[in-house]
Amino acid sequence: MKWTICLIIFLYTKTAAENKLLTWLRKLPKLFNPRQDIPQEKKDFQGCGIAVNKQTAQRRIVGGDDAGFGTFPWQAYIRIGSSRCNMLMSIFELIGWKQCWIERCGGSLISRRHVVTAGHCVARAQPRHVRVTLGDYVINSAAEPLPAYTFGVRTIKVHPLFKFTPQADRFDVAVLTLDRNVHYMPHIAPICLPERGSDFLGQYGWAAGWGALSPGSRLRPRTLQAVDVPVLDNRVCERWHRANGINVVIYPEMLCAGYRGGGKDSCQGDSGGPLMLERAGRWYLIGVVSAGYSCASRGQPGIYHRVAHTVDWISHATTLS
Repeated sequence: MKWTICLIIFLYTKTAAENKLLTWLRKLPKLFNPRQDIPQEKKDFQGCGIAVNKQTAQRRIVGGDDAGFGTFPWQAYIRIGSSRCNMLMSIFELIGWKQCWIERCGGSLISRRHVVTAGHCVARAQPRHVRVTLGDYVINSAAEPLPAYTFGVRTIKVHPLFKFTPQADRFDVAVLTLDRNVHYMPHIAPICLPERGSDFLGQYGWAAGWGALSPGSRLRPRTLQAVDVPVLDNRVCERWHRANGINVVIYPEMLCAGYRGGGKDSCQGDSGGPLMLERAGRWYLIGVVSAGYSCASRGQPGIYHRVAHTVDWISHATTLS
């Protein structure tokens, strides 16, 4: 009798485990062939920089607000994986093994195949170890109005003059080529690039990302955050930093944005994300989150890569693949 009961329990447990494994394996094609289940592209695409959701940010980044679903449809969530995960990355991602992801950054969709991010995010990365998610708002949420889509990366082009430095990195910009075309939808659309040499001094831009909510915090919000910050003169930015004992040089390819009193800023984990500005109903990518000596601290505004300085290189990089 005991052997019969044990056999029944064994067979039941084995069957349950097999069913669970089969259910898990059925999900794999969607990871390795993400082209499945992509809805028809919207046919009323009006060009770059148009957000269907006109809502402006309502709380964090640091001192910012929840951005609102679809407010910034070009926002990308980038994960850079560990080399030890290699070809099994998609499987580890499915079962939630977070050790695969050693860095998370933001980015901006600028075409059907290209995303702009910070050079320091991907300078040491291999394309096969990078994943780009578009259309996300609340990370790992299944309750959003429209689904997010994850892409692999075919090539990484870091600006040829990029350089790691003890201060702010030089020419801190890179272009990622995705592994397939993006279908534009209400919550997935490209942002416009500014004209070369454009000056946004004194205007207010918006920074967005899933970075830390306070300096040094390891906690990250699941909901996309946004904050408005004024664009500063580079020399003013240097003086404010010097007043805090920080001798940083703000080079022409850099841009500062923030408040002298602090309180609002991008932070750790926002790197690579957009600093954007709206003009005549269209949004333009004017900066890429690059560096900062603290987050939202007095006299230490955020340092961004100035997109108008390298827009010709960015545009050229999109034609090489």
